[in-house]
Amino acid sequence: MTHWATAVNKKASVMNKPLKNYLQRIIKNEYVSVYHDYDGQKTTYSIPYNASLAPRSVRLTLIRALGLDYDDDFDENNPQDIDKMSYNLIADETPLFSLTSDHYINNRGTLMTHYILDFDGQVLTEKSYKSDKLSGKNPLIQLMRKCSDKIIAQEQAAQKYKMEKMFVSTNIFTQNVQHDRM
Repeated sequence: MTHWATAVNKKASVMNKPLKNYLQRIIKNEYVSVYHDYDGQKTTYSIPYNASLAPRSVRLTLIRALGLDYDDDFDENNPQDIDKMSYNLIADETPLFSLTSDHYINNRGTLMTHYILDFDGQVLTEKSYKSDKLSGKNPLIQLMRKCSDKIIAQEQAAQKYKMEKMFVSTNIFTQNVQHDRM
């Protein structure tokens, strides 16, 4: 049983269409990484932020999520302020979107899948669903499938050009560490 079984955030948030479309473009155009924790039954996809592909509405959403809209010099009605602030997000290091799925059993004994979309550690969307009732129309599931397809394409490219394997299984790594094989 995971930590979600005891305290599930009931925050009902909905992903807006511009954010979903932006994430689909980013997944298509950028390198996506994945972290599988087989023991914890958790998968996290990391997607880099690309300010040049983001429409202003998405940039403003991300600025608000990070709490940067409270800056005295920032005017959310000024497109130049939005552009400047969104490009400042990448001044030090490129922030990442993380799309995570986790499983837990709720207090009624039902297997649930918990999804979180965050940007640089700030939750944008979070929702739990019954694992046997997951719909392919769910935007979070659609994004995870796109990430998975991108990972497969990246792996195929790596194999084709005899590059180093990009996917690392956390489970194999932890097993090797446990058995002093590393």
